[in-house]
Amino acid sequence: MIRSGAPLKLARTPLVYVIGQVKVSAVMAIETFVPAIQEKLRHLGYPRFTRGKLQEIRLAPEGPAFGSADRFEFQDRQGQAGIVLAPDFISFHTSTYDTFEVFQSAMRTALDIVHSVVDCKLVERVGLRYVDFIRVAKDEHIREYVKPGLLGLDPADIGATDALWRFEFVGATEQGKLAVRFSRAQPPLAPPDLFPITLKHDMTLAEGESAFFLDFDHFAEDTEDFSTSGLLEKFGNLHYNLDMAFKAAVTDTALTRWEAKTL
Repeated sequence: MIRSGAPLKLARTPLVYVIGQVKVSAVMAIETFVPAIQEKLRHLGYPRFTRGKLQEIRLAPEGPAFGSADRFEFQDRQGQAGIVLAPDFISFHTSTYDTFEVFQSAMRTALDIVHSVVDCKLVERVGLRYVDFIRVAKDEHIREYVKPGLLGLDPADIGATDALWRFEFVGATEQGKLAVRFSRAQPPLAPPDLFPITLKHDMTLAEGESAFFLDFDHFAEDTEDFSTSGLLEKFGNLHYNLDMAFKAAVTDTALTRWEAKTL
């Protein structure tokens, strides 16, 4: 795996959620495979099991159609990491990220176990997403944490208060598309498209604190045969640009306060 530089470890990390997802050609009989998958995963550190529904919007000539699909999740004992399975995707997500190599190893487990039971055929999309929850104390300003390019207009310059804003960048990379989003965190303190997050996480605010989401999403949309080794390599390539995007977005002051060190 190629890195953009030496890996950073943040002792007081703002990172609260990471998800890697592989979209596959749909397996409509996925429920029949769930008992065998659970039996393997519960012996590999994922004893918790939940079942839910995913809300779907399908676009059709006559207009949007709404439906739902089954969603199966196998979580670790602490409820802080999980493998999620649906008819058309396999995901691994965590609220206690360590390093990319540790994350990649867990992603390998998810892909290997599901593939060994289901025999997945085609991959249609691969995505990797990181969400930072940046806390700002009452006597601090968000400009101390992120670069000016994310902040837009200064409310003081136009006589405004209680300002809300959203920055979004979308660009093409050699791998696919990279999106960077920055916004003020509002209740219920989770990015809207991820709510509710099923994992236990630390997104709470102390008295006088405000918070912001810095959200990085890199994905590739290509149709190819399913291969765990090929997918892990693709995740590594996606991570390369995400690593650069994080370093380009935050300040040296932020890295100092988050107690960053090079591994």
